[in-house]
Amino acid sequence: MDWEECMNRAMDYIESNLCDRIDYTVAARFVNCSEWEFRRIFSIFTQIPLSEYIRRRRLSAAVTDIRNGDKIIDVAQHYGYESQSAFSRAFSQLHGIAPSLARNKEITLKPYPRLTFRLAIMEGVEMDRDSKRWTNIIGPGETGYAVSIDMDRDSIHETNSLFWGTMGSDVIGTTALPSYGGLISEDNRHLFGDVSGKKILEIGCGRGRSLQYMADRGASELWGIDLSDEQLEETRLYLASRGVQAHLICSPMEEECGLPTDYFDYIYSVYGIGWTTDLEGTFRRIASYLKKDGVFIFSWSHPIHKCVATENDTLVFKKCYYDESWYSVSLKGGVFSLTDRTMSTYINALAETGFLIERMIEQPDDDILQAKNDTLALKIKMLPGVFVIKAKKL
Repeated sequence: MDWEECMNRAMDYIESNLCDRIDYTVAARFVNCSEWEFRRIFSIFTQIPLSEYIRRRRLSAAVTDIRNGDKIIDVAQHYGYESQSAFSRAFSQLHGIAPSLARNKEITLKPYPRLTFRLAIMEGVEMDRDSKRWTNIIGPGETGYAVSIDMDRDSIHETNSLFWGTMGSDVIGTTALPSYGGLISEDNRHLFGDVSGKKILEIGCGRGRSLQYMADRGASELWGIDLSDEQLEETRLYLASRGVQAHLICSPMEEECGLPTDYFDYIYSVYGIGWTTDLEGTFRRIASYLKKDGVFIFSWSHPIHKCVATENDTLVFKKCYYDESWYSVSLKGGVFSLTDRTMSTYINALAETGFLIERMIEQPDDDILQAKNDTLALKIKMLPGVFVIKAKKL
């Protein structure tokens, strides 16, 4: 029995005993480890203590009982609370309303989801700490255990904003123009052409290096949007030190944030678009920001890249290409949430939102590939690591 199945059997045990006493030692036996090790493993991968996870699951299950007409005192005792008042405090803390108000089925409550574990291929290049260049957000071969999660937009924004604000750039790095990632460069591909005098918006501007690249090429107006206040503050300092002005906005890309409509000549994103919780909605907003015939260019990890790992110089499938479920990953002390969309999902979303695809790139640049002699290069010789799309607003 593999690790994934063992952990999920332990979760089955916990789920079936939410109304009873849960013996952590029994749960640990499914994973063939001690209770202490089981608690530690669980908290490392989920970034939440096991006891807190169980508390939230019990309070989520209590909503169903209350809406089925059970007395609140009975529900409190059912889930191990010594008094109704203690239960009410805990319930209100998690759900934001008193248990009595939860009887109103018109009030939407978000239950804390049951967790399941699955193996995911994590893209990541081992970082050269002495280098001043940032590595790709995506790379080959690194595997890790991921926790499948329900797609809750608010919680995903919170998780990813915290990750990028505290350690994202240091843990998995950032990619900036002229690099699109995956050994593809604007210097070779010339997707933008002449940007002098153009109004430009970057989606997921990160540390501001790509905005600096555009400023150096004569763009007349620079805008950037990012999920993390901390990243934007670093961008402000970086650009100010180089005499570059930019309008910077902190907001999820899929939400209304006050950006002008029918305004920009170019909108681009280097390893930013994949973090959206609403791909079609994001593309629709981007189309609204662009002038007619405006250009949208973005890069992201190629979906096939996450499905294949390198093992002993052999490429091995580790994940279903069509699986677009959301997952949360713990990586070097940080936690982030993503989904792996197929190429058809990206292409169809562009078509649905009024874009014409002018060019798509999957193959790396030969000169960059030849200069590399590492695991990433070996993998990218066989299959794409990144895709870049240039589309025009119709």
